[in-house]
Amino acid sequence: RGVALRARKDMFGGLRSLGRCASNSPLGALQSLTNGLPELGQTLGPACSSIFVRTATKKQGGSSNNGRDSKPKFLGIKKYSGEYVIPGNIIARQRGTKWHCGVNCGIGVDHTVYSLISGRVHFTDAKNPHKPGKKVINVVPHEQWPDILAAAQARNSAKRAKQRVAHA
Repeated sequence: RGVALRARKDMFGGLRSLGRCASNSPLGALQSLTNGLPELGQTLGPACSSIFVRTATKKQGGSSNNGRDSKPKFLGIKKYSGEYVIPGNIIARQRGTKWHCGVNCGIGVDHTVYSLISGRVHFTDAKNPHKPGKKVINVVPHEQWPDILAAAQARNSAKRAKQRVAHA
């Protein structure tokens, strides 16, 4: 008479012993230890055999595509409208030409807009109809600043009044 195929965890961690044994063999005592476990095979008779299966004892570690970061580029406006600049001051750092170079400004090979004279920064809209929404950066000398500022304020107040009439 034979014993059904049984499974038990081996003492070496990752080995699982699948044994087929007769009840009078040395592994027959396994039957008393594994009572209640489901049967894994059919009975084969008095012959005894064991199959060892290697199982994982440590969880697999996955790889990630993240984990890298680039240093910040610090782009943007450095000097705002009305601020005092001297020759060589950086007004804006950008990728491409978000802000175009105007009067008394220079543009570097990396599209950095900088001042060529001492004066005040002034932003205007591009007059080119092919570039709507583009801003132009200018540097106005100190002597002309009050006139430029008054003209810009008058233009802005007229634009706001027109918008109020359109919304009303």
